[in-house]
This record gives sequence, C-alpha cells and structure tokens, in this order.
Amino acid sequence: MMKKDSKKSKPRRPERTEEMKALDSSLGSFGLEPPKIYRQGQRVASSDAPKKSAPKKRGKHTPQHTAPREQVKKQNQKRRLKKEVRRALYAILIALGIVTVIVVLSLTVLFKIETITISGNKQYTKQQISAVLPIATEKNLFTADTGGAKEKLETNLPYIYHAEIKRKFPSTITVNITETPQIYYIKNADKSYTYMDDNFKVLESRTEKAPKKGVEIRKAAIKNAVNGTPVEFTDKKVEKNLFKLSDTVKKIEMEKVTALYSQDINNNFIVFDGRITIKLGSLDNAEDKLYAALSAIDKLSESNPQAEGELTATSDKQIYFTEK
Repeated sequence: MMKKDSKKSKPRRPERTEEMKALDSSLGSFGLEPPKIYRQGQRVASSDAPKKSAPKKRGKHTPQHTAPREQVKKQNQKRRLKKEVRRALYAILIALGIVTVIVVLSLTVLFKIETITISGNKQYTKQQISAVLPIATEKNLFTADTGGAKEKLETNLPYIYHAEIKRKFPSTITVNITETPQIYYIKNADKSYTYMDDNFKVLESRTEKAPKKGVEIRKAAIKNAVNGTPVEFTDKKVEKNLFKLSDTVKKIEMEKVTALYSQDINNNFIVFDGRITIKLGSLDNAEDKLYAALSAIDKLSESNPQAEGELTATSDKQIYFTEK
C-alpha cells in the first residue's frame, strides 16, 4: 500500500499568462512595480480616504435629559408671571412719579389762595374776623389748616357759635359764621354779669344790667370764667345738672325759657315765661317730663293766660299746678 504523505502539499500558484508577462515587461521598462493582487473581500486602504469616527456607544443606563411637557409649561408660566410683575411694578413707579410731581406742583405753584369770603357775621366785622383768621391770601389752598382756623375763631371771638370753613377750588376760602343763638347769664356776687352760650362757653363779663333776651342761671356761683372757654362752677354736681338742663331745653327746642337752676340731683327747675316754675325733680326722663309740663301749661293758659305759680312734673303722669 502506498503511504500517505503526512504533510499536505502546498497549492501551486497558477502560472502567469502571456498577458501578465507582457505587462511585466512593459512596467519593468519604466521601473515600476507590478500591482498587488488582492484577494476577494479585501478593501484597498487608501491614505487619501477620510476616516470616519466610530459612533459613540451610549451606555445602557444613561438617562435621557428631556423635561416633561408639564414642567416646561410651568417654567413658561413662571417666566410670563415675572414679566407681568415687572411691568406692573414699572407702571406703579411711573404712576407714583406722576402723582409726586402733581403734589409738589399743587403745594408750591398751583392752588394759591386769592380770595377769602366771610358771611353770616353781625356781632363782629369782617376786618375783626380776618385779623384773627390764621389763613391768608397767597398761601396754598391745600395746606390751609381749616380745623385750627375754626377753633381759633370760636375761641378768640366767643360770640361765634360755629365757624364753617371750606376750600373752594381753585383759589377761594369761604368762612360762614353762625353767631350765638341763645345767651345765658349769671349774676355774680360783685353784681357783674357773666354772659355764656347754651354750651356755657364764656362770651364776656359786663357790669351793666342783665340782657333783655337771655336765660338766667340762678342759685349758682362761678369759680372761673375765661372768654372763649367753658365756665367753671364752684359746685361740680350743680354744674353737671345745669349742663343737662340746658341740653334738654335745646333738644326739644323749648321756647320762652327765662331761667333755670339746680339745687341738687333731685331738685331741678326751669322757669317758663318768667311766671311758671316747672319742678322736674331728678333729670331722669327729663324730656318726657317737659313735654307733659308744656301740654299742661297749654291747657292752663286757655283758662288763665297770666297764671303764675309752680308746676310739679316730677313724673310725666302726675302733674299738678300750685298757683302763686
């Protein structure tokens, strides 16, 4: 048997064809090497071909940083809100600047007082009122202290019962005077008289006779009397009762009152028409008692218009008259 060769025989290279030989002879004449023969499937490496970088591999657990739609929407809303707030702040600042300019102009250049009108005065002349009034022309209309001017007029000119001071744009101040409607008076120990209004503000003191029209305060003594301020009585309890009597007369608009006085808390009196003294007792339900007393006086006047005496009205239900 023939022995097999242990070594494999190498494959023989194919003999070159006549064309290849001819190509070799032609290339050899130029000193060039013959081209290399590549196997099928191999690529020709060219030095001129651009090298493509291999794509980066993304890790399996690398998170994709893409915000959700809701988050993006909220961020846009915040941005819009900030813009709106800035616009609002700018608008407010501009408005404040305009207001500041207007205020400065109003207090310095515009609205100067050119005219002051005074009306309702009889006791005092316009010159006397103007001399006391702390408001003058060429001053600013807005800075004029109308409240202080009112108080000053009513204190320094006591017969001014009420002063109404108003601004009238663009350049006028109006002063409307209401003088004392009712005078109260008291005869002092030295035979002088102190005049007051129905709030017991001191009007003046005189040595002459009592005024022809006025309400006399009887059986009371004055501790202190300064013009333009409320009077001070020596007896504080009597003072309190007199104030309440005066307020009651004013509330019911009682006419023909000629005098009033108080002895103590349970003995208070009002004199009607100089001839009938109304005894009220305490001042509880004083208005009701006075209405009942006036109704009784009307009936009494029908039978005796000139009747004089004391009408007891300590209760609005039990009233009787004691003729003098």
